[in-house]
Amino acid sequence: MSAMPGLRTLLSIAILSLGFFPSFAHAQADYRDQRLHDQYLGKTFLLRGFYSDAHLKYDDSGNSIGRVTPGDWTTDGFVLVNDVRVKGRKLEITARRESAESLDKMLQLRLAETRKPGEDPKPLMVEIEADLGQHNPSAEQAEAALAKIFLTAQDDLAALVPGYWKSCLAGGPVGRPKCSFAPELLAVPGFAHPNAENSEVASTAGDSNEPAPIQVFRAKSGITPPKPIFTPAPEFSERARQEKFQGVVVLGVVVGKEGLPTNVSIVTPLGGGLDSKAVQAVQRWRFKPAEKDGQPVPVEIAVEVDFHLY
Repeated sequence: MSAMPGLRTLLSIAILSLGFFPSFAHAQADYRDQRLHDQYLGKTFLLRGFYSDAHLKYDDSGNSIGRVTPGDWTTDGFVLVNDVRVKGRKLEITARRESAESLDKMLQLRLAETRKPGEDPKPLMVEIEADLGQHNPSAEQAEAALAKIFLTAQDDLAALVPGYWKSCLAGGPVGRPKCSFAPELLAVPGFAHPNAENSEVASTAGDSNEPAPIQVFRAKSGITPPKPIFTPAPEFSERARQEKFQGVVVLGVVVGKEGLPTNVSIVTPLGGGLDSKAVQAVQRWRFKPAEKDGQPVPVEIAVEVDFHLY
């Protein structure tokens, strides 16, 4: 009979221990959810792949599931997180899309909307679901999944976009874009990489076995500038057409001795998906080449591509 109190004590400890684990799990979940809310809720991020789909799903390795549609980073990259939560082993995100569009020659963020004739504009939303691989994951596991969905501070947008964007995004002083961007854009993780190298320096550090670059002139006294002889008009992006967004894109172009445009780059972006449309149009343009001393020469010029709805 004397052993009974000891047995009751052991049973009490076991019951207390069993009650401790659910409390710890709840505390861990509360900490995770609060941390996710603090770090993501109401903040803007860049989607990896710049997918334009309204619904995105990812497996537990961070790979997208099903067919996805890569878009333009100015129209399909930015999302403003409205809600982020963990349900079981799923991470669920609801976000509103934003567009990068120019105002007074500065690219800045604007909430994206869908517009249909006869209807009021509606927010353009995206729903994201990711498999976290286990129930009740930790905050670190949820953040690791988010890092495979959104760019982080360790990423560099300039390395992920087409070549004609690179000098604009990373062509100025070390780590600073060359074009003009609003502070809220520069604050988005991955937009401006803090360790980006000066692209002008990097471009001169080529392989010593490479052939010498062709001399390119600038239009000035003594050089007859190139003249455009075939200039097909650019197409509007669907987002810009819906929003009735318009303006001018300025491109840098090298017109070769044959009158063909090469080395097209963005000098002053417009955003709204129109910059890539401008590049596509100018790549089809044809010129009467520039001349120096009666001979055709390659010349670097700036061209304006006008987007206006009439």
